[in-house]
Amino acid sequence: MNAQQGNEVNHITDIIQVMNSGIDFYEKAQEKVQDPAIGALFQRMIDARKVSVENLQPYAINQQGEREDGSSFAVEARRAYTALITKFSANNDQIYVKELEEVEDKTLEEIKAAMKKPQPHDCEAALAKVLLTMQSCHTEMSRMQKH
Repeated sequence: MNAQQGNEVNHITDIIQVMNSGIDFYEKAQEKVQDPAIGALFQRMIDARKVSVENLQPYAINQQGEREDGSSFAVEARRAYTALITKFSANNDQIYVKELEEVEDKTLEEIKAAMKKPQPHDCEAALAKVLLTMQSCHTEMSRMQKH
């Protein structure tokens, strides 16, 4: 991946912030959707994100000296937008799916940005694993959006 390897991790806290916001967004959306299949999908996304966050926490500690428990403003803004538009829509389930698919896009963007930066080998391996997990989540959300 990177020809140059550093001892410091880069951009990991940003990924965790986006994932934490996504978890919160999925949990709130899960309470509001009517379709049990969408609720189950959202739970799989929550579970995948929680595992990925835990896998990345050691690198966040390396990066900033403590666990990262914050969230991303960009995802929080998207959640506020979604809450507003669902008040005026009859098809709320599909709005949540569409907006959460966008959150998956943001997550992938952050992971790929981190993978372009110099990282220790073990951090690169963790990022590659998280990328695969999040690509799978993105694919599943995209499929649900098309239904």
